[in-house]
Amino acid sequence: MVKKISLALLGGGYWGSKLAYEYTQFQKEIGDDQFSFIGIADTDKNRLSEIGNLLNLPSSMLFTDVEKCLKNPEIDAIHIATPSETHYDLANQGLLENKHILLEKPMALDSRSAFKLARLAERNGRILLVGHIFRFNAALTNAKLILEKSAIGKINYLQLSWLDELNPIPNRDIIFDLLPHPIDIINYLTDEWPSSIYAQSISYTRPAEREIENMAFIILEMPDRISAQITLSWIAHGIKERSIMITGSDATMSVDALSQDIKIFNSRGKKDVTVIKNNTIKSMVTHFVECIHGKDNPRNSSLVGAMTVNVLSTARRSLDEKRGLRVLE
Repeated sequence: MVKKISLALLGGGYWGSKLAYEYTQFQKEIGDDQFSFIGIADTDKNRLSEIGNLLNLPSSMLFTDVEKCLKNPEIDAIHIATPSETHYDLANQGLLENKHILLEKPMALDSRSAFKLARLAERNGRILLVGHIFRFNAALTNAKLILEKSAIGKINYLQLSWLDELNPIPNRDIIFDLLPHPIDIINYLTDEWPSSIYAQSISYTRPAEREIENMAFIILEMPDRISAQITLSWIAHGIKERSIMITGSDATMSVDALSQDIKIFNSRGKKDVTVIKNNTIKSMVTHFVECIHGKDNPRNSSLVGAMTVNVLSTARRSLDEKRGLRVLE
């Protein structure tokens, strides 16, 4: 008989509220005898109250003591959806308490911390997955299969656009906020990591005395003469875009990761690829539970998370030093 998994969610922000909804639905779908969503922990009582009202959760599922959740022996797994600067400490404590962890991106704010978490999970025999949710996106899953069949020929270059319109958030770094998914997607599609990186950015709306970039251009050199260009922006008025264009020797494939649409272009015209669209959060949550039960191998592993942070750290250095860098330099 499969052991019942009890899970708590840390973080009740925008993303946390979406996750909480999916966990309540997941419990209804697979049954109370297999999975129990214990509830949400957040230090903000008003935020907890809002989520409780939104999802019709009883007060017994709303916690303000995050540490108590981490130490609760009845909780098997923790999903961490708190601010990025808290990820390492909370995941480290959870692993020391022998919890399985699903940690939202970025895994940590430096590669040393990220690899330490990966090693701790390995030593303690715990599952540590990172919230690289686009690995569960049906369009990107199909795109990967198309590339594996060489249907567009050899990959020459990729162009990714991660654009949004957001009000400036104090101390939020566009590299560690927006770049994790594009870097992870490139690895997912190519099974390669960049060998060098050049990043350029500017702040158009932040105060000059504490300038924090709100747009950036990233150039990557990859093995096998593949190159990639990534555009990041928080100031794209009225736009939310998550797009990937892959140009091969025979054709170009365009992927809209939001609508989960794929188009292939060549000299003869355009072809729409049929994609059975999915709920990516549900797919990621299901995968986490199946990994805990040993029914699946990690698709969004801690090693992938740590390698992604290594690239992010190099991109940050490239911005600060205003030069291209080798990723492992």
